[in-house]
Amino acid sequence: MTQRIGVALSGGADSAIAASLLRSRGRHVLGVHLLMTRSNEAVAHAENARLVASRLGIDFELLDIADTFAAKVIAPFCQEYAGGATPNPCVTCNRDIKFGLLLRFLLARGVEKLATGHYARITAQGDRYLLQRAVDLRADQSYFLYALPASSLPYLEMPLGEMSHSEVKALASQQGLVHSKASQDICFIGGRDYRDFVAERAQASPGDIVDADGLVLGHHRGLPFYTVGQRHGLGLALGAPRYVIHLDPRLNRIVVGDKESLMARSATLRHLTWLVDPPSDNELLVHARARYRARGTAARVLLRQDQALVHFAEPQRAVAPGQSIVFYDGDPVRGGGTIVASHREAADDETNRSPDKR
Repeated sequence: MTQRIGVALSGGADSAIAASLLRSRGRHVLGVHLLMTRSNEAVAHAENARLVASRLGIDFELLDIADTFAAKVIAPFCQEYAGGATPNPCVTCNRDIKFGLLLRFLLARGVEKLATGHYARITAQGDRYLLQRAVDLRADQSYFLYALPASSLPYLEMPLGEMSHSEVKALASQQGLVHSKASQDICFIGGRDYRDFVAERAQASPGDIVDADGLVLGHHRGLPFYTVGQRHGLGLALGAPRYVIHLDPRLNRIVVGDKESLMARSATLRHLTWLVDPPSDNELLVHARARYRARGTAARVLLRQDQALVHFAEPQRAVAPGQSIVFYDGDPVRGGGTIVASHREAADDETNRSPDKR
């Protein structure tokens, strides 16, 4: 019997090519589009997904999950920004929505697997499955997938992980699919400035901008309008550039400093996730990426009850609370966690021993 596989159709070319590849391999494909908001733009994406399914000759289903998405992704995103963090909604959406809610829906319908247009790989090694970086490292999206439950990996396929972005783009052109430049925007904001989006949904109170010694240098519009590493829009004229190095929700103030102040030697993580077995001891060496586009560095991880201390071999820029640090062991993703604090020096004396660079 032909195995049934669901494909999350976004309305874009990547997921369409994933569905096309699976169909060409003789798979019984069901295209599913998640309507995450009811905006005009979201409805247009849903219609694009329907047209893709029709062109490919596959079944199609639309799931309106706007209310669930608002509660599980949009509301926490706004609350974290209002609290001085810089959240990563893609990690939450992948874990709870695309590879959570959608996967459960498909399995309940008797569909054996879920495929997406992500640039990453799912590989089997014996009786376990690994999430690995894509062959095309420039397009790799494994950073956003580290929080998936390990138990979901046997049910997932990512056909584009073995291909280069240029190959996918060429296929899209051959099949008459528009392959636009990948968007860096947050999908549910619809091209707006995220600061305005958050300010409409969370309290934004003006406060002070201070230096590391607490000297007041100016005033800010509200914490949601600023992120760690920001230089422009501070309204400061100090003769030298100043960057946001910390947002303090308790005192409702922003701390600024010079470029060197942005560099962190270590960070504290919580909400740890392991895609392979958790470490057998309290210490491990990994390659750590603190931002999606960051090159990353070797790092020494010390586990402390429900948190981890990560000491970087090379200082990392703008390590922001709310973002993720993802652990790699070569291509496989080992796990990761959410940043709760960054430190200009090692977090404790034990972390002063830098790992070997690799």
